[in-house]
Amino acid sequence: METIESDIEKQKNPEPYRMASTFGLIMGLATSAVHFVFYLLEGKVYSPLAVMALNLIAVILVIRWATLNYRNALGGYISYWKTFVFGVKIFVFAGIIGAVYSFIFSNIDPDYAYRQLELVKQQFLDAGLTDMAIDKLILSLKEGIDFEMQHPFQSALSAIFLNTVLGALFCSVSSAILRKDKPVINES
Repeated sequence: METIESDIEKQKNPEPYRMASTFGLIMGLATSAVHFVFYLLEGKVYSPLAVMALNLIAVILVIRWATLNYRNALGGYISYWKTFVFGVKIFVFAGIIGAVYSFIFSNIDPDYAYRQLELVKQQFLDAGLTDMAIDKLILSLKEGIDFEMQHPFQSALSAIFLNTVLGALFCSVSSAILRKDKPVINES
């Protein structure tokens, strides 16, 4: 009898951490795949704007898909707060996947970030920035890359934290769109 009740209770209250980790894995793999595809196209296609747009599309699709699944598992209704917390959990797990991918990728091709800097430098030159301003910016970016290479664990934690903060900002908007409150029954 207790087993049946606990199974019914599980159906009413899905496991949000398990669902969030699953969708976080999907989001992390999707955004990592976008990066990897552009890595394979290196030299042929360089468009940070395209990478950003494809990542944004992946994030929107995964958050929508995840939240609608979670909302349906809860019986068709979900509050703003539950939607927000669920979305942030997804971003935390996606950030962990992204940090692992970045760590592995930086060990496979440690010079990739420096090659990207050269492409950025060329774009700045094409845009008409002065050599002095470009050199100052590139030096600053190189210092950041050097720090990440020397402190991978700290860089991973920073990336996860940044992903979580950006995810919270994103979820503050998406939660307002995807929430669905229970109708209030007025018994007068």
